[in-house]
Amino acid sequence: VKITNILYPKSHMIPFFDDSLSVVDGDFYIPFTAKLDESYTGSEITLNLQFEYQPCNDKECKAPNILNTSLTLPIGENGQPQNDKIFAGIDFTAQTEQTEGQALSENVVSNDYQQTSEIEALITEHGFWGYFLVLGLAFVTGLLLSFSPCTYPMIPITVSIFAGQSRSIGKGFILSLFYVLSMAVIYGIMGLIVSLIGGVFGAWLANPIVVISMSVVFVIFALSMFGVYSLEVPMSLRNKLGSTKKKSGIVGVIILGAIAALVISPCVGPFVFGILTYISTVGNPLFGFLILFVFAIGLGTLYMIVGTFSSAINSLPGAGEWMETVKKFFGFVLLMMALYFLRTIIPTDILAILSGLLLLSLAVFGGGLDRLSKDSSMFDRLKKFIGILAFIVSIYLLLGSLVSQGFIHKPFSGFSTTAESKQKLIDWQTDLERGLADAKASGKPVLIDTWATWCANCKVLEEKTFNNPDVALEAKRFQALKIQLEKSDSPESKQFMKKFGIKSYSLPTTLLLDSNGNVKKIMQGVVEPEDMIAEMKKIK
Repeated sequence: VKITNILYPKSHMIPFFDDSLSVVDGDFYIPFTAKLDESYTGSEITLNLQFEYQPCNDKECKAPNILNTSLTLPIGENGQPQNDKIFAGIDFTAQTEQTEGQALSENVVSNDYQQTSEIEALITEHGFWGYFLVLGLAFVTGLLLSFSPCTYPMIPITVSIFAGQSRSIGKGFILSLFYVLSMAVIYGIMGLIVSLIGGVFGAWLANPIVVISMSVVFVIFALSMFGVYSLEVPMSLRNKLGSTKKKSGIVGVIILGAIAALVISPCVGPFVFGILTYISTVGNPLFGFLILFVFAIGLGTLYMIVGTFSSAINSLPGAGEWMETVKKFFGFVLLMMALYFLRTIIPTDILAILSGLLLLSLAVFGGGLDRLSKDSSMFDRLKKFIGILAFIVSIYLLLGSLVSQGFIHKPFSGFSTTAESKQKLIDWQTDLERGLADAKASGKPVLIDTWATWCANCKVLEEKTFNNPDVALEAKRFQALKIQLEKSDSPESKQFMKKFGIKSYSLPTTLLLDSNGNVKKIMQGVVEPEDMIAEMKKIK
C-alpha cells in the first residue's frame, strides 16, 4: 500500500492573548489516497494509522497525543471513492504524489483543503489589496536593484541599442516597452516553473545542507559587493549585447530583452532566489508568474525611461562614490538574506545577536555616524537616516538578547519562552514535597500551578494572571508551587493526580490548599485575575 495525497484541513488564525494562534476547529475530514499494488485481489484492506494531535480550547490544553488505530476500507474500482458525498469537493487528480520526506502537495482544487504560506497569509489579512501589496513590494525591489553596480552600467548599453534608430518618442517607448516585457517574461517563467514544482523546491529548503549552501552563496555575493573580489557581467557579454544594436523592430528588441535578462541574472541572482523561495509556497502558478514578472518590470523601469527619452541619461548620476555606497548596502542586504535562510537551523537568540551585529556594522560603515554639513547632499542625508535606523534596531536586538540570556541583568519575563522562566512577581518553588512541608511548618495555605512546555495556555495563565500585581500581592501569604507535569502517563503526573484527587489530566490546573493541606479548590484552564483573587481570598 502506498499512501498519497494526504490533504490536511485549512487552518485559520485566532487571537491568543497578545499573539495569534493557527488552529483547526469544527468537524473536518482528512482525505488521502491509498494506492494498492496491482497484484492485490482482495475486496477490502485494513490500514494501520497513526494520528498525532493536541486538542485545546481558549481555556485549557490537553497533552499532545498519538492515536494508533486501524481502518478497514473497501477497495474502489478505477480509483473511484466509495463515499461520493465526502469526496465530491475534492479533486485528487490535480495532486502530485507525496514521496518520503517531501512536503505535502498544496495544489488542491477544494478551498477547504489548502496549506497557508506567508504570502497567502498576507493576502488573507489584506484581502484583494494583499495582491497589490505583494506585487508592489516585488516592483520596488526590482527598481532598487536597477541602481546596483552590476545592472546600472547596463543603462548606456540600453540607450545605444535604440540610439541608432531614427524614431520618435512614441516609437522609442514601444521599442523599450517590448524590450522590458521580454525581460519580464523570462523572469516570469522562472516564477511559473517554481510554482509548479513548489513541493520539490520546498523539500530542498527543508534540508539543512541545502540551506547552508544557499547561505554560503549569499555570503560569496556579499563579499564581492564589499570589494573583496569582483563578480560582474563579463565585458564580452556586455559588448556582445551592445553589438546587436543594429537589430531593429519589435522582434529585434524582444530578442535583445531576452538576452539582457540572461546577462543581468547573475547580478540579481541571490535576490531572485529569495523571491523564488516565497513563490514556492504560493501554490498558484499565475501569481508566481506575476510576482517575478512585476519584479522585472521594476528592474527595467529605468531602461524604459532612457529608451524612450535618450536625453534622460544625462539626468542620471554618473558612476562615483554613491555607487560604491549602494554596492555596500546591497552587500549587507545579501548577508541579511543569508541569516534569514539560516533562521531554521540556528537558535533565535544567536540569530538576533548576529542580526544586531550586522546592522551595527551597516550603521558604522554605511554612513550612519558620519557628520553632516549644510552643504551635504540628499544622498548623504539618506545614508545618515538609514544608518541611524540600523543603529537603533541593532542596539534593540543586542541588548534584548543579552538581557534575555541574563548576561547583564536577570532575565525579564517578556523575553522568556517557558512558563517556568516567566517568574516575575511570584516566588515559585518547584519541589512539591519540600514546598508542602514548608507550608505545613509555617502554617501557610498553598497555591499550586501545573504546567508543561507544550501548554500554550499555561503561558497565558502565567503572564495574564500570575503576573498581575494584585494576584501576586494576594499570593504573598501562600506557599507558591509550580509543578511541571509534562506527560499524562508519567509516574509524576499519575502520582500528583492521585494525591490531590484530580480526575482528568488537563493543563493548566491550579490548586488551592488551606493551611492544613486540604484541597479547597481545583481550577482547570485559564482563570481571570479577578476570579483567581476571589478564590484565593476564601482560603485560610
